[in-house]
Amino acid sequence: MLLFNSPQASYDFSLAGVSRTIRAMKLLLFDVDGTLLLTGGAGVRGMETAGVRCFGERFTLKNLTIAGGLDPLIYKEATALAGVDDPHLHHDRFRETYLRELKANLDLNPDKVHLLPGIEPLLRDLRGRADVVLGLVTGNYTAAIPIKFAAVGLDPAWFPIHAFGDEAPDRPALVRLAVDRYHARYGQAIGNHDVIVIGDTPNDIHCAHANGCACLAVATGLYSMEDLRAAGADVVVHDLADPQPLYDMIAR
Repeated sequence: MLLFNSPQASYDFSLAGVSRTIRAMKLLLFDVDGTLLLTGGAGVRGMETAGVRCFGERFTLKNLTIAGGLDPLIYKEATALAGVDDPHLHHDRFRETYLRELKANLDLNPDKVHLLPGIEPLLRDLRGRADVVLGLVTGNYTAAIPIKFAAVGLDPAWFPIHAFGDEAPDRPALVRLAVDRYHARYGQAIGNHDVIVIGDTPNDIHCAHANGCACLAVATGLYSMEDLRAAGADVVVHDLADPQPLYDMIAR
């Protein structure tokens, strides 16, 4: 198990990996849920419970596409379907309630929360390389990441570049934000052709290609290898237990 046990729901990502000054050949932008880890449905349960606590039984996530979505947009769609008036006035309360419910659900079912195959050795290896920088592009609320990472022993500081679901209006914009943050952090631009998005949904593929980036898709979430190929992924793998396809993309 990787060592990171802070339970805090707030983490200063601006300080993560501040000592790293390498010139990276590739920026690797990982999705989180279904790519790095599984929570056994804790996120969905936590969000539904938070919605019911805030708005009553009319709030539901049924019939919504959650995988690959942005948390604030999921909230917006669910409250619209529930007929909630002025949902923007209640968003902060919903988010804070969700974060508490997320942690409670993770703590309740620890045996269902785990890293996906190959992730631990892959991250250990990539962190030792001088030709990559690790990043996150995820639809999660910013404050949800330390909670989920603590449950599986990941350290947010391993990903000095990041863009979260409450920081941009859509997923392609998250990739652009991550690239801009790379430039700001390291004082040099990186071409989009040197950015690889790693994810498990068609939305990950779309956000990569919308920015001229490559995408390695992993069938560790809800979508099959056939689904991901049909969505246009550059490379599709069953999981990351064999990292060679990713290494080959880095070497290009």
